Amino acid sequence: MLSSGTIGRETMDEEESLEDDSDIRNDLWVKENYVGLCDEFPNQWIAVVDQDVIASGITKRQVEKKAKEIAQDRRFSLYFMEPSALPP
Repeated sequence: MLSSGTIGRETMDEEESLEDDSDIRNDLWVKENYVGLCDEFPNQWIAVVDQDVIASGITKRQVEKKAKEIAQDRRFSLYFMEPSALPP
């Protein structure tokens, strides 16, 4: 599940909803690697910069905080990875 638009009752700020090229590249990378990411980070939020996972955790707030520290002035994308439905 991508973290854009409305999630539950939470609505993102308009500034956050605008995607740039790095967001789109991250989206495509997550889509291409979705099954592996779900296996590696089941039921976790991940933060991605330049097609690389820089932070993961159970809560969105925790991952966002870690990602801000690591990414500094670079943009990052947040995603929730559901558990894989594929057999091991």
